[in-house]
Amino acid sequence: MLPNNEVRVPRPRVVQSAVPRDITAEFTDAASKLHGGQLVKDEMFTLFEAVGALEIMDSKMDSGYIAPGENLAQALEDNYDVRRPLTPEEIVGLMDQLLCHEVAWHKGHPLSQTLFTSIYLDRLLWPVPRTMEDARFDRVPSDSPLVSLVLRAYCLALVKACDLVHARVATEYYYEEEDFVSQLYNRNLLSAFDISHFHRLLDQAVAWVGDQTDIDEKLKQAIRCRLLFRHELLSALDQDLEVLETRSTENFASCIAQLGPLTESVSLGKPVPEAFSLKIQRKLASTVPPRPMVHISHDNALAHMKRLCQDAIDMQQMLDYRGPSNFKTAVWTLLSRKPQPSIYIRCLLQALIVSNMTILGAVPVKDFLYDDLAELVLPASILLEANTDEVEMPSDPRFQIAQKMDGFLKRFAQPFVDTVRCACLNRCRVRRTVCHTIVDWDNLQMEAEELDLELRTLSAEPPLQFQGGEPTWSFPLSSWAYNQKLVHFRLILQMGFELSIYSPEELPGMYWYLSHICSTHLGHIDRIRTFTVAARKRDLMSAGTRTGSSSQKASAFHKSFHALERLTTHIIAVDAFAIALHALYVVLARHNVLPSASSSQAYSSDRLRYEIRMKPFIPITLPELVPYDEYKREAALEGDSDITILERASKAITEARKAWEATLANGAFIDDPSAATKAVPVAIEEDWKRDVKDTMRACIGTSLTIEAVKKALAASSGESKPLNLDVVVPEVGSKSRWHDWWVVPQVSEKKSQS
Repeated sequence: MLPNNEVRVPRPRVVQSAVPRDITAEFTDAASKLHGGQLVKDEMFTLFEAVGALEIMDSKMDSGYIAPGENLAQALEDNYDVRRPLTPEEIVGLMDQLLCHEVAWHKGHPLSQTLFTSIYLDRLLWPVPRTMEDARFDRVPSDSPLVSLVLRAYCLALVKACDLVHARVATEYYYEEEDFVSQLYNRNLLSAFDISHFHRLLDQAVAWVGDQTDIDEKLKQAIRCRLLFRHELLSALDQDLEVLETRSTENFASCIAQLGPLTESVSLGKPVPEAFSLKIQRKLASTVPPRPMVHISHDNALAHMKRLCQDAIDMQQMLDYRGPSNFKTAVWTLLSRKPQPSIYIRCLLQALIVSNMTILGAVPVKDFLYDDLAELVLPASILLEANTDEVEMPSDPRFQIAQKMDGFLKRFAQPFVDTVRCACLNRCRVRRTVCHTIVDWDNLQMEAEELDLELRTLSAEPPLQFQGGEPTWSFPLSSWAYNQKLVHFRLILQMGFELSIYSPEELPGMYWYLSHICSTHLGHIDRIRTFTVAARKRDLMSAGTRTGSSSQKASAFHKSFHALERLTTHIIAVDAFAIALHALYVVLARHNVLPSASSSQAYSSDRLRYEIRMKPFIPITLPELVPYDEYKREAALEGDSDITILERASKAITEARKAWEATLANGAFIDDPSAATKAVPVAIEEDWKRDVKDTMRACIGTSLTIEAVKKALAASSGESKPLNLDVVVPEVGSKSRWHDWWVVPQVSEKKSQS
């Protein structure tokens, strides 16, 4: 309160008039003084101001904006008449346009920019039809059967196919806007209607087209093959998870058969661009600004659809469970195809991998996990054979072992299955997911180690003593978890090459780190093999005191030794190739002929880049992160001459070629006598062989590059002159990049400046 009842009088506001002036020259001058990599940011311009800058009543931002002089009817409705007769050429053209929009939706574009731009589909789906008779282009049917019967049947079957795809994808793991856009904009994709209604309409349309005599025979066949393609695709998509029982590839094979004549007859079609409109976006339940229509070529759409059908056929080759290693190899090989299988195939495979705690609908997750343990660390072990149903005495060690293994199963089953399922994500997300799960496996390894201590007492495991040292136990569960973690390590590093994460100057160090992880992994496998050999000896020594399943145990040990040998051969191949590329890149970097991006990275340094690349490994306790100083010293091969380094590269690439040849000879899958009656996934095995052969081609390319660098080094009189070489680091997808994981530099003599 103011004293003496004084009244405060507000001060008058001084309004200053703003005088606009042109600052273009000043702004351009200030901007020209900035260097690459610098960022200018006004601290007062917050997110609130940024959102406030979006203007309502701007045609680029407001889908409900009506331009001056335009009434509501003109803004929302098109003048296109869906009842107008269409020529056979226009019917073919419309079908092909709709197929292109459908594939664009499969590739991750929203319905509002693809199929929902079709006026025909809009009239079919809105108002929402309650019966199949209601699903028409207009209340009064067209006088042309080509429209009211043929085009209507095709459109309805297309919508139902989208409904089946949407239902499968939406129930699995995927990334919105990256893989797929599930938004339906308050439209219904005829999900309430049975597939038989659509088949009936398609059959009627095919029969009508066949009876016409006034349509050119080529056009009749073009329309017919498109209708048959819709019929077969609907049947194929309707199988969904029932494929585990039917094992039928007939429908997808029929789709591929129809795509042949469909491709040949594309030129017969006449596009009808006025049948598609962006005005429909104004009627959709959407919160995003207007977006342009997405167009893809007919060749692109047909190629995508053919790959989808072929991937679906090949996927069925892996539905017979043939052991954990074979299963994981098949999944990874199929999903590593270029281009990667479509989102529908990947989501369907997710559901097939595990559903209701069963693998491929037949193998319990427990058996899947135990099979992997038996194959790697616990062949014929009591830890996997103990069962509370057989031993009911709580004091019996077997009862306690079974209880603890059940606890292990509950804790480890889901992460283990997820390591397989994550391959179904897009490639960028696979690496990102593995970067997160590797931390989980580090924690799981510590939990497994504690469980190993308890099980060691219950199973009365005898220790091994190496050359008079302290007694050592096998720690099978933690060894298995550590192996999973080391596989994650290699995957993160190698996918970094595939995704072009590393700049050229980082390649020497990253290949060194890959070799370092491989060496660690080989040492761990040797440790597992040592304890497996000791367990086999103990089993043979006690074989005379008991009868029963000695042959089964011998088979289990044989399978384990075989799996360990295959894994060792593969890692040796990776290790040797990494050593060769590391040495080659070190020499190129020393002579400053390696392309460098450092000049454009104003705030970059080798230490900072190392920290960012090692970020996924920083929280990991074992193996420990290599300190930067040690990494720098080892990665640069300090103290070694160029000649010594190149000789090391030559020896390593020779060893790598032999190891990859042995890997190819071993085959993609482990032969399992118990699975002799089950079909071998031939198509997937061919993909695996092609991948190994591409790696071997990269080995040959590396050998040639090493020899070229040796010649250039000799021509430069040792190290006194710069190397007369031009070096190109091939990008992913280029013809000179033989394998995504092996970046072989392309070298050539510098052209003389004339």
